[in-house]
Amino acid sequence: MERLDIPGYDEVYRVACGSAVAFVAIHALVEGRAFGGIRIKDYDSEKAALDDALHLARAMSRKVALHGLPAGGAKTVLMRPKRGRPEAVEALGAFIESLGGRYHCGPDFGFGPDDETALRRTTSQLACTQGLGAATARGVYAAMTAICTPTAVAVQGLGAVGLPLARLLASDGVRVIASDIRPLPGFEVAPPETIYDADCDVFAPCAGGGVLDRLTIERLRCRIVCGAANNPLATDEDADRLRARGILYVPDIVANAGAVIVGGSIAAGQADLAEQRLLAIGDRVLEILGRADEEGRSPHVVAIEEAERLLAAARAG
Repeated sequence: MERLDIPGYDEVYRVACGSAVAFVAIHALVEGRAFGGIRIKDYDSEKAALDDALHLARAMSRKVALHGLPAGGAKTVLMRPKRGRPEAVEALGAFIESLGGRYHCGPDFGFGPDDETALRRTTSQLACTQGLGAATARGVYAAMTAICTPTAVAVQGLGAVGLPLARLLASDGVRVIASDIRPLPGFEVAPPETIYDADCDVFAPCAGGGVLDRLTIERLRCRIVCGAANNPLATDEDADRLRARGILYVPDIVANAGAVIVGGSIAAGQADLAEQRLLAIGDRVLEILGRADEEGRSPHVVAIEEAERLLAAARAG
């Protein structure tokens, strides 16, 4: 284990996990703890993995602050092991356990049931994972329906969140145009490379981050962007590009908080508040969008400023 000195972050570690390397980034400790998921994927370099962990941890701090959770934010990325994956995940779990409860983790992109089994062998600091994807889907659905009654939604990615979101929408009679590398029956299917061109009310990114950039934003044929993906904007400037095109952007840190709300509330001993916090996502969306409209600014900027204000107050005690 190597502790890294990263300005603005409370604790960052490079952890050797058997045949793989993980980066554990704790952006902020509030009341002595931080919440954040574990992502497992291929990265081109350790720098790319570290950068992803740092960006995601900062976004998680903002997310938990916006939704009133008594914690800060963190994130782990594990560079996908080429061999010995269970052993690598076990080693990561042992390190998380050594942090003494400062970091309470959950599942993220690429983290599957076998990884959960391996991680639980070495740490008790993993949230109850059952239903977390569905909770995030419910939160995105609440955010989306707070601002419109969609008739057509393009869902990018039918994973642990995108699929339950698509099913929620379909059950309401919404036309769902879905794309995934492994299409599932029951929805109108668009190839992944053409989903940006779908004619719809809402474009819902529910797969990887950084998908909305100068080129893809020009292709969008929607009125609203509201989805479950973390950091869907390639750059902060892309929020202004959406605004210039008249597309309303619901910030990810507002819309996709369902999993951390449920898992974090339970971890903090506040399970009775989980449903209340989840249902409040729609009101939070309306608050952020209302302020952005009044001030003539992007909701992305307004959400970040409000999150940073709340986080600073929480850190000050």
